[in-house]
Amino acid sequence: MASFKGTYTSTIDPKRRLKLPKKLKDAIPPSSNESFVIAAGYDECIFIYPKEEWEKQEQKLRDLMVDDLEEHRFYEREFFPKSEDVKIDRAGRLTLPQGLLDHAQIKPKEEIFIFGVLSRIELWNPKVYQKYKERFPQTREQVAQKIFKPPNVVDKK
Repeated sequence: MASFKGTYTSTIDPKRRLKLPKKLKDAIPPSSNESFVIAAGYDECIFIYPKEEWEKQEQKLRDLMVDDLEEHRFYEREFFPKSEDVKIDRAGRLTLPQGLLDHAQIKPKEEIFIFGVLSRIELWNPKVYQKYKERFPQTREQVAQKIFKPPNVVDKK
């Protein structure tokens, strides 16, 4: 099971290649065989999943999907066609699809943020990430209180 964490900065080279930071590369499960799925992430970022973790996400979605719901069909058509299989090359780089770079407003030779987020890696344009954080009015502590609140607990106001 992958366990990615940490914050890094890097750049994409002119051929759209990214060299993963060593700590993230070391966290890749051997069973993934250096194969990844790259997808259009939420909030204008790029998701990078080791193949093994992607398969778990696919299964979760299959378990949730109901073909007769319009929203499910829309999600499938928006998410999966914007995903691609990639492998790390001999130099330890991933080639990123131009469409996904456009989705995340990432340009070659410009600084990007790389975040390890549990089972995936996220790539962000720093300006887009800053705007994302500004749109989110709550602090990390406030969010943690909501996420980790036991079920069936009612707020006392």
